Amino acid sequence: MFTSTSLVETVNINVDDFSETFLTCSTCLYTYDGNTRKPKLLPCSHSVCLFCVTQLAELSPETQPPTLRCPLCREVCPIPAGGVILFPAAFFINQLLDVMQIQRKDVVPSCSNHPTDQLLYCETCDLVFCENCQDSVVNKKCDEHTVVPLSIAIKRMSEIVVYRAKGRLRALDDAHVTVNREIVQLDGNVDKIVEQINAAIQEVSNLVENRRRVLIETVRVRRDEKRKVLKDQLEVIQDEKKKLQKELESCKMDIRSMARQLKDGNSDDNWQRRIIEPRENAFLRINTNSEQMLVDVERNLNEFGKLYASNTFPGTSTVEAPAQMGIHVENSLTLITRDVDGKARKTGGDPVEVELQLVALDPHLTQNRLADAHRKRAEDEVKNIRVVDENDGTYHLFFRLTQPGDYEISVKIFGRPVANSPLAFRIDSFHAYDWQMPVTFKYPTKCWWDEPTKRMFVLDSGNKRVRVLRDNGDVITDVRNDEFKSGTVGMVYLGNEELVVLSWQRKMLSKLNTRGEILKAVQFSEFYQPTDVAVDSRGRFVIADKTKIFIFDSNFKPLLSFPVRETKGAEVKCVGVGLDDDVIVGTTDELLLYDGAGKMLRKLNVSPPGTVMPKVGGRFNITTVTCDVTTGQIVVIFTDKKMDRTNIGVISYKGDFLYSIEPGPHEKFMAPCGIFVHKNKAFVTDFERNTVRSYKYK
Repeated sequence: MFTSTSLVETVNINVDDFSETFLTCSTCLYTYDGNTRKPKLLPCSHSVCLFCVTQLAELSPETQPPTLRCPLCREVCPIPAGGVILFPAAFFINQLLDVMQIQRKDVVPSCSNHPTDQLLYCETCDLVFCENCQDSVVNKKCDEHTVVPLSIAIKRMSEIVVYRAKGRLRALDDAHVTVNREIVQLDGNVDKIVEQINAAIQEVSNLVENRRRVLIETVRVRRDEKRKVLKDQLEVIQDEKKKLQKELESCKMDIRSMARQLKDGNSDDNWQRRIIEPRENAFLRINTNSEQMLVDVERNLNEFGKLYASNTFPGTSTVEAPAQMGIHVENSLTLITRDVDGKARKTGGDPVEVELQLVALDPHLTQNRLADAHRKRAEDEVKNIRVVDENDGTYHLFFRLTQPGDYEISVKIFGRPVANSPLAFRIDSFHAYDWQMPVTFKYPTKCWWDEPTKRMFVLDSGNKRVRVLRDNGDVITDVRNDEFKSGTVGMVYLGNEELVVLSWQRKMLSKLNTRGEILKAVQFSEFYQPTDVAVDSRGRFVIADKTKIFIFDSNFKPLLSFPVRETKGAEVKCVGVGLDDDVIVGTTDELLLYDGAGKMLRKLNVSPPGTVMPKVGGRFNITTVTCDVTTGQIVVIFTDKKMDRTNIGVISYKGDFLYSIEPGPHEKFMAPCGIFVHKNKAFVTDFERNTVRSYKYK
């Protein structure tokens, strides 16, 4: 007997999704109710709440008969003669509302004062209320905020919470894998270290065993040497004994021979040493100094195999970049390591991995016909990055780039990126000064940094003094003398609290101490318009005049002078001392190198590659010059007369132009007239800016 069966297909419906789709006004997103939000059926078959229909009717243009547009399909719908209240009710939606009210009465809470009213939620104020709470400040306060039905807010928040929870679950899964991987790596590192320890200790054991064998072998060899001597003596004794026994037995000893033997005492001594006394001894001793050896071994073993561990947490460690970095000079970023709580580390030793990448070159380079060469050079330069462990929890990342553009650096510790890695930064074609003396001068002309005493001497011409300061701007003393009132243009510090200054107005070279007392002075009649002074390693003073160079000895006695190679109309502006007491001369047109006797050696090239030079005269006015004796590089400040731009130039001693340091657009030189180099800084005095600033130049 067969029985018939029927299959019933069931569908699971999310109540919140169902309510939002069918029971919510699509215009205002409020849930339909039996009051102001009654569902009304428009002629186009779309449902809109009574409140929205009323608003649409008020905003619709006046027509006859009156109409409104459906907010969903935009169809024109005539309004009944009695008003929007007479639009038919959406019967199907009302039935669904009744069903859902029964199903959800325990799901969505109602207002305690108005149990039948729907609760609303203000997303801005994070407040819950109902429409009929008119006396509540909350409702009035939230009139201009985003207010949605509480049911929708709960649904949205639930979705957000679920989404975030799922995201956290995925993150926890990833963290589980990562931590397990770290444990595996930790165990692997321990295994490797144990192998290294065993191998190292085995090597020590091998050395100890080898030394033990050598010592034992040495003792045995020395014993055998002594033993052989004593064995040979035993044989001699035995032979002598047999000989005497044989003579006694034969009674053949001559009476005169016996008499001689009795009288000869020396023969008894010789016989005693040769036969009776042992020719060798049993003395052997080894100087092990075991106590000291054990102390030394223990100390060395304690120092051997020092274990380095770290609690650095890459996720809290950061890389910091200076505000501005420029081309040609060595720039550095700082890696600051911290532990998991964000506390700065105090020790180093972490395995830091660094990778520098080019992101984009400056547009003016990419438009250049040599764009490919610029890019190739930049890609080669990013490979040369140097990590210096300061052993205090910080690391400096040094690099030098010659191509301006955007770059990105990735930093990892233990193979994991630090918090802000990768870090983007820019390399500019210009350079900002990295220090300025925090003192205002009046027409400063020259400066000098004395490293042993950490003092700076500034020829403050407008104030007619030499000001002595610390690098933080604290004034130590002011050197004053009437000599400074007569147009002082040059200054050098000799050490031992002595200065030499040059006056162009009085044509005088003067030596004075830091108390302002003149020690020696000479007024030279051959001076025409002296402009600068330098001192060489022999204590000789080199003075630049308008067309000549004069050299005086340490006692201000003139030694020699020589004319500077003339370019028509050019004048000597500055002088410096090079290697082997060579003389570097800057003019209004060119830079020249002479030996200490005034012989012309060569012209130094101040023009960057590709510079078009004029047919007559020079293009570059040399303002001031010096030589970095540690590198042999010549550092000048020059003005491109065609471009009206003043830069610091770095030139090889052979005369090749290397690169230029261009100040920032708002920091251009106005009247630089003095330069002094120390380490990798160039200190520049600017006559019109009244400043002393330092720039990186290498």
